[in-house]
Amino acid sequence: MTNLFLNDGRYFAMDNRQQINSGLNKVNRTEILGKIKPIFFQYFEQAVDDCCMRIDLEFGLQLGKNREKTSKDQYIKLLEYLRSVRKDIGQNYLFKVNEIFDDSYQKTANNQREQLDFSKVSLVSDEAVKENYAITAIIRQCEQLFYEELAGLNKYLTIQQGKQAIADSQNPIFPEKLVRALIEVVKPLKLNTDGRIALYKTFEASVFSQLGFIYRELIKRCETACPTPLYVVEDIKETVELTYTSAEQLSVAFGLLQKKLELWRLAHFPSAYDLISVTGNAIYEHFEIKNALQVLQLVNDDSDPGEKKQPLKWRVLKKLKELSFSGDAKILVKHDEDVLDLAALIFSEIERDELLEDSVKTAILRLEIPLAAASLGQYSIFTSEGNPVRQLLDDLFAAGLFLNEDEHDDRLIQERIASAVKKMTKDSGFELSGWMAEAGEFSNYLNKQKQHNQNIENKARQFMVNKQALESSRKIVLTTIENSTMGKTLPTAIVEFLRDVWSDVLLAAYTGKDEQPDQWGKSVQAMDELIVSVMPPAGDNERKQILKLLPGLIAELRNGLKQISYDKSAQSRFFKDLAVWHIILMDKKEAKKTVGDIVSAVPDKDEKIKVEAIADDSTEQVANLAEGSWVAFSSELGKQWGKLLWKDAGTEAMLFVGKNGVKIFEIQAAELAERLRLGQATIIKIDEKTITERVLSELTSL
Repeated sequence: MTNLFLNDGRYFAMDNRQQINSGLNKVNRTEILGKIKPIFFQYFEQAVDDCCMRIDLEFGLQLGKNREKTSKDQYIKLLEYLRSVRKDIGQNYLFKVNEIFDDSYQKTANNQREQLDFSKVSLVSDEAVKENYAITAIIRQCEQLFYEELAGLNKYLTIQQGKQAIADSQNPIFPEKLVRALIEVVKPLKLNTDGRIALYKTFEASVFSQLGFIYRELIKRCETACPTPLYVVEDIKETVELTYTSAEQLSVAFGLLQKKLELWRLAHFPSAYDLISVTGNAIYEHFEIKNALQVLQLVNDDSDPGEKKQPLKWRVLKKLKELSFSGDAKILVKHDEDVLDLAALIFSEIERDELLEDSVKTAILRLEIPLAAASLGQYSIFTSEGNPVRQLLDDLFAAGLFLNEDEHDDRLIQERIASAVKKMTKDSGFELSGWMAEAGEFSNYLNKQKQHNQNIENKARQFMVNKQALESSRKIVLTTIENSTMGKTLPTAIVEFLRDVWSDVLLAAYTGKDEQPDQWGKSVQAMDELIVSVMPPAGDNERKQILKLLPGLIAELRNGLKQISYDKSAQSRFFKDLAVWHIILMDKKEAKKTVGDIVSAVPDKDEKIKVEAIADDSTEQVANLAEGSWVAFSSELGKQWGKLLWKDAGTEAMLFVGKNGVKIFEIQAAELAERLRLGQATIIKIDEKTITERVLSELTSL
């Protein structure tokens, strides 16, 4: 069931589209069109003839700046061509419009759409896009300008047919139908894109601008011909009953939810959500409410996103009264009013949420009316977490959280959300089947996206683990070197060699302990022996011991340097200098004369400036920040969302990623705490509940 009236906000369509098409054709569609056709053509044909008579003049005005693109001779030939075909244009156009009144035209159009040959489909050119934009603008302008006239004409047609009016797709005088018919006539003409657009605008200025007058005359003539149209109440009742065949029975769970809503209303009294105090001898049926919602959807699409609006039920009730053509005073039954309020409360919460980007929020808020329409008679939407309508809304909201506009993957998510919203704000948004289909598709999309992001996060986490392990290993190596050289006077060249070269040998040995467990000990021992070998011996015994260890030391040094592929020329210079140093130290006389000149004190270890952490709330917040937490980082470029993917307790390093799993920040805990103090970062408190559960579960919160 489509459960729609006023298709696209203008023309009534019956609750069951199949029933409309068959019912109208069998009952009175031909009869109704037969009545309005001669009246319509009486005025429309005159407007077309007048347009064609002065087509060259108006065409020149509409061509505007594009006239400068053509030479004078070309322009004269163009006007001569239009004058030569203006009669054909008028006749062909009137013939096409006349065809629309024939059922066979609709069938032919449908068949043509069904038999689309996809092998011939190609990319749309820029010129085609330009032309289509101009056509759409003309159609939209007509619909907006003549909305009141169309609504009035709708009212008459609806009464005539017992609330079974002609849908816009079948109505021959609907603006889009008239414009599309003109396109079929203009396409074969020898005109370029700018020329065709100018011709469309020519008809807009001379023909389509007269539609409001024609519609008003139609209403007057029809009312005069049949001042008190009647319809059979039993037929309407039967139609309404058909609508409710798929409606759910009021459940115990929904009854409990209604009681919670009553308590919430009492706690917030007075508010715009209080029950409407009205009296009447009849109730609004679902098809009438959906009819009003469909009209509101049009207004909602054209309104300013930031415009403050009343809760949905008040807008619906106002529109119902505007559309009412019966003298009966009607009311909303309580369960329908509750459904509208529940939907409004959910979207009010979405509107207040600060974790959605404005573009995403604006898109999701457009679903309020379609969701309300789909919820009428479908109470499980509010009582069952697994309901597809509710699931889709929850998924769209969750997908829109923490998106960074400068991230390509996040922009793709925004586009996918916009695509889903676009589907739901069309006809399918008023049908449960449409929500169910899109809920399944969007859920599959999110699952694939989640797996993709998880893979990226795993790689980012492993990289940080490896990097941190390397940093820890490097720290151990430097500490080992410092411990071995502490308090010892060594040649500057040896100290530099240990810190700049042998540290890499030690690092390779330390990180490879699992494969070669003995190498670390050998490398440390070689360092210690090298230090001993370059210090003046205390006596002959030490001198002998040094001479004894030198062969093994040199061999281990060469082996270590080979492991890191140390430069051969630099290696050769080092060993020559080391040999000279050993010779001097082993010669008693030379050692006494030169040791003072060669030996230099070991440079003091570079002191790292450490900023003492401030013990405050910010420091404590960072220390307690759990992996998976979200932080909003602010800068001159705007806000950026980051999720804490990994942190190291020892080094206090922290890795933040975006929603797509890509690295955003690698930061130290002290720096993050400082950003919190300066207001450059904010830790986000996340409600783990879905957006619908958040609202529905808090109805009784006072």
